Amino acid sequence: MYVLSREEMYAFDKFTIEQIGIPAKELMEKAGRGCAEFIRNELLGNPEEMKETLKVSSGENNLKETLSRFKVAIFCGVGNNGGDGFVIARYLREWNYEPVIFLLGIPDKMNPETRENYQSCRQLGIAIISIDNADFEYDLAKFDLIVDAIFGVGLQGIIKGWRADLIERINNSNPMVVAVDIASGVDADTGQAEAAIEADFTLTMANYKYGHLLGKGREKSGETLVVDIGIPENVYGKFPPKGKLITAENVLYPKRSRFSHKGDYGRVGIIAGSSGYSGSAIMASRSALRAGAGLITLFHPAGMEQIFESQLVEVMTYPLPLGRGDKEGFGRFLEKLNTMDALLIGPGIGTKTEIKDLLTEILEIWQKPLVLDADALNIISANRELLEKIKSKPVILTPHIGEFARLANQTISEIQNDPLKALDEFIEKYKCNILLKSSTTIFADGDSYLFNTTGNDGLSTGGSGDVLSGIIVSFLGQKLKPKDAAISASYLMGETAEKLAGIRRPASIIPSDIIENLFRY
Repeated sequence: MYVLSREEMYAFDKFTIEQIGIPAKELMEKAGRGCAEFIRNELLGNPEEMKETLKVSSGENNLKETLSRFKVAIFCGVGNNGGDGFVIARYLREWNYEPVIFLLGIPDKMNPETRENYQSCRQLGIAIISIDNADFEYDLAKFDLIVDAIFGVGLQGIIKGWRADLIERINNSNPMVVAVDIASGVDADTGQAEAAIEADFTLTMANYKYGHLLGKGREKSGETLVVDIGIPENVYGKFPPKGKLITAENVLYPKRSRFSHKGDYGRVGIIAGSSGYSGSAIMASRSALRAGAGLITLFHPAGMEQIFESQLVEVMTYPLPLGRGDKEGFGRFLEKLNTMDALLIGPGIGTKTEIKDLLTEILEIWQKPLVLDADALNIISANRELLEKIKSKPVILTPHIGEFARLANQTISEIQNDPLKALDEFIEKYKCNILLKSSTTIFADGDSYLFNTTGNDGLSTGGSGDVLSGIIVSFLGQKLKPKDAAISASYLMGETAEKLAGIRRPASIIPSDIIENLFRY
């Protein structure tokens, strides 16, 4: 499923109208009808289908009174979003509901398609109340549903004044709220939302927009569903969108074969662990094993052999030659390291000088797939010259928002205000792959954005990042490309947490639960 920017949505609309020959009126009609059908079928119930049951249970005299209870307030602007709202009102009236339109703006500013649907609503006798302040006399609690068709994806900037007061009034009312295309007040590109509708459902046209998944936009959108408005699928093939939502239908996992052997699934190296942080190394190693890696070697500081060999019976261990005195030992370490197909550096390894020196040496020579997580990112943030050593290599950085802010030398607020812009600028400079971890996790490589929305608060626990990095390096060892390894690992982890929530409260989910339930049927 694609995820579009504001400009991409405009471009697909324009191409469909001008090149495919589907009139704008038809696109608006399909958008409005699709929304109206969802409202009828999923939220309110179809009065026509209910008549026979109502006649039997309530009697003929009560039928009209019962049906009259279905009242819908539709807040419409004067742009295309408002036009969709007028179409919704038309169909709801046709199906015996009682829509009331609250109009923000004047009809003179409407485009032809919007004005035509506005006039149709007038001809049908649908109540249309023009409002220019938030103190109108109608009690919104008397409505069964509120539809937000005020601004749509074209809005840029912050809603202020009486319109912001109106949005607050809608948010404080009791009825369920359905937003058309995007909740009014949410920026379609960044998800930023100061004064914005808090929707229970968002019915978006053709595809998700960035703003549905980013920042406050994801929370404001409620459950987001896509309405097909008739843009032909081959149009997306001509102009492939940059963004894609990862789902069960398109997630990619390593291929397996009953005729394989352990070498087919990768020799994975993990450099992790230090005194007090042995758990990070153990969790990364176990998750790599559960995710299907063929052979795993944990490289760790000397003196921790007993801990790891007792806890990781299926994983090989190798002490790190820290310090520069043992050149022979360092040479043997490099020989062993070079037998690995993929490498993870960082979980619980610490930031001491000898670790920084080791990381520097490895970044100089390593050309195979590499995951840099946790303390490796902390070292790089403090020694920014190391970023030059990852350019144009198959490297995946796996920061959370705070770590990425340090890497990018920006504030957390700057990253949150426009994460895609921050990712693009960083990747343009350092030619790497980034998996930015958050409630919506984003993979970016300069060519594409892949979004993962699976997961729950059970993942808000120390150690979750170690589990994720272990899955990623396992998938790299099994020959997935960096973007597939990173986003598929994120999806798998989130999906596993969601399944576990079916048998225990998310607050009780711990990283070890995730590891033991990876790929469980």
